[in-house]
Amino acid sequence: MGKFKLVGILGLGIFGSTIAKELAENGVEIIACDLDQKNVDRLEGYLTVGSVGDFTDIDYMRELGFGQCDAIVVSTGTNLEASVLGVINAKELGIKHIICKVKNKTNRKVLEAFGVDVLVQPEKESGIQIARRMIHNTIEEVIKLDDETSLVEFRAPDQWIGKALTTLNTRQRYDINIIGIRKKRRDALTTTFPADYVIKPDDIYVAIANTDKFEKADYLREIR
Repeated sequence: MGKFKLVGILGLGIFGSTIAKELAENGVEIIACDLDQKNVDRLEGYLTVGSVGDFTDIDYMRELGFGQCDAIVVSTGTNLEASVLGVINAKELGIKHIICKVKNKTNRKVLEAFGVDVLVQPEKESGIQIARRMIHNTIEEVIKLDDETSLVEFRAPDQWIGKALTTLNTRQRYDINIIGIRKKRRDALTTTFPADYVIKPDDIYVAIANTDKFEKADYLREIR
């Protein structure tokens, strides 16, 4: 999931509102809509564009500017029909990245068939976690362990590719302690690897990191 500058949010319940606030506080512009005026009003100051309307109407979405978004979050998981129409409309508008809230496994299967990038069951993954994945360029997952420490899964920045861990010296230079490597997203975690392991572009690295740095800055993009 890449770095997004403009994100559309369809539905401003608890899940959608949480994502909107987290993204807005990190400099992402938000276009959002909801059928309830109160839900739109309570996010005044967070939304670049906020509107009361029906996102199942593609003409409405087009007029509001959703077609300019880098990604769209469909956050009304209780209504499968509305979610499907939201996904279809987003694809029709040319949106490449679609994140969709789902209520259960059945809904997940239906939406998977439409090629949704990320499907989220809120009881398993919070809106804040999704927002952080959108904010951070290479981050796959952030799990806050305490006020100071997070467990982070990430893909290596371009500047790391081809370099050995010993050369990068990640613990001293970046306050990142790499504890494991996955070859693919769902592969088993390998915790035994040589100190001079060479960084590969498709690997997913698991590390203990400073929570504050990951929440306040997309600092993997800043590594040189």
